[in-house]
Amino acid sequence: MAPGSAQILVIINSLIRQEDIRRSIVYWYKKPLGEGEEIRIGPQTMAMPFEGTIVFVDLAPGANWAHPCLYLLIDSQSLEARVVEASFPPGIDQSDENYIPILRYGEKPEHERCHSAFDK
Repeated sequence: MAPGSAQILVIINSLIRQEDIRRSIVYWYKKPLGEGEEIRIGPQTMAMPFEGTIVFVDLAPGANWAHPCLYLLIDSQSLEARVVEASFPPGIDQSDENYIPILRYGEKPEHERCHSAFDK
């Protein structure tokens, strides 16, 4: 079963330093991905190591790319996560309803369409 937003927030808070969370926008791609499914991490692709979901942490939302960011690949069964360091955003269309900001500068966003660092 796919994890819910409360479980995802616990995982984020256990793996990402609080000072990094407070300066970041954290996105969750809610759509379950199958083991071996190709995912784009910036200009590169990799195979999803298990059935799970992706969290993208933009560590410098107001900056142009390339800058440090993180990907959390979360196993749907065990809820264990792998952290992948990167320098580019995911190859996910921001209009995809499954791609939502789950934290903005340490707070829950007003609505799920607050994608930009400059949204209110």
